[in-house]
Amino acid sequence: MDQRTTGPDGKRGQAAITRDRRNRLHAKIAAAGKTGITTAELEFFLQEEGFKEDIRTVQRDVKHLRDDHEIVMVEGDPAPRWSLAKTSRLNLTETLAKPPTVDPKLLKSARVALSIVTLYEQASHLLHQAALDDLEEQYQSSKQLLEKHLRHEGRWLGKVVMGTQQLQLRQAQINERWLHEVQLALLGAYQLEALYYSQNSAQEKRKVINPLGLSYQDSSIYVICTFAGEELVRTLPLQRFREIKPMSAREAVVPAGFNLKAHTQRLVEPGAITLKLRINEKMRRRLDPSETPLAEHQCFTRLDEKWWLLECETTYSQGLVWWVLSHGESLEVLEPARLRQKVGQCVTTTASYYANNPDFG
Repeated sequence: MDQRTTGPDGKRGQAAITRDRRNRLHAKIAAAGKTGITTAELEFFLQEEGFKEDIRTVQRDVKHLRDDHEIVMVEGDPAPRWSLAKTSRLNLTETLAKPPTVDPKLLKSARVALSIVTLYEQASHLLHQAALDDLEEQYQSSKQLLEKHLRHEGRWLGKVVMGTQQLQLRQAQINERWLHEVQLALLGAYQLEALYYSQNSAQEKRKVINPLGLSYQDSSIYVICTFAGEELVRTLPLQRFREIKPMSAREAVVPAGFNLKAHTQRLVEPGAITLKLRINEKMRRRLDPSETPLAEHQCFTRLDEKWWLLECETTYSQGLVWWVLSHGESLEVLEPARLRQKVGQCVTTTASYYANNPDFG
């Protein structure tokens, strides 16, 4: 917003708004060229620009521009159309070349707001809604900022979309109070007493747990913890908790050498492996360093007209197995042998389901 159009309170005066509106109409008429533009079309243009004025206001603005000899009526058209007058002070070339200016401070604020909106909506594809609720206020205020300045930054809304190629399940229904209790226990490093429903035994069990972390995976939130007196690290879906009570006087016990990231990655084995894949041309292009590479350091070697050899260092995790399986016939695991065997077993079992190809009617 141009500071010259604002009053002492920082708000735009009516005279500044009118001048801004007429300048936009003037530029729009100039852009219409010799064919001109109707008053109704000008009204629609102003609405798109964020103005709320009715047709009568537009008619007054058009009359003002005509009285100033800035525009003229196009001859030979039954419906009044307006074009730029030859005597107009407006330089058409400059008008078309330069977009309306935006105050740098406002522009920066709008970009920050757009980033917040984008990040929030992208996260909604990755995180449970309960994990986003604490950011709802910032998200809504950012959207309001963009919508408030519709003539400029508001145009960005709806022009950035987020998504994933993976099928997403419906989010698990959780009690947000239990999520907040776990979060507080993690911050305070204390134990929790929990009533947990075990699917294996189909029973509710009351346990004292040592919360170690939270894992946001796809459509669920998992509590990473140990039961008091045990070393086994468990991953418990939050939706199966029936009750959680804080035990702030009892410090949580963390197993020696516990690493939350390594645990949540579901590593099949620690350390890096040398991965060798036979991939087709389409997968080769997708994994190119200029696109979405599988690893920071990777090597491609052509095998024949259809296939490439990909070699890289990576971790052997459950996620790697799922990734390989998701690409089906586009690739083949060559090494390590243990990963090749694991994938082969999964593929063989899956293929057996369809081998007889029964007629389901």
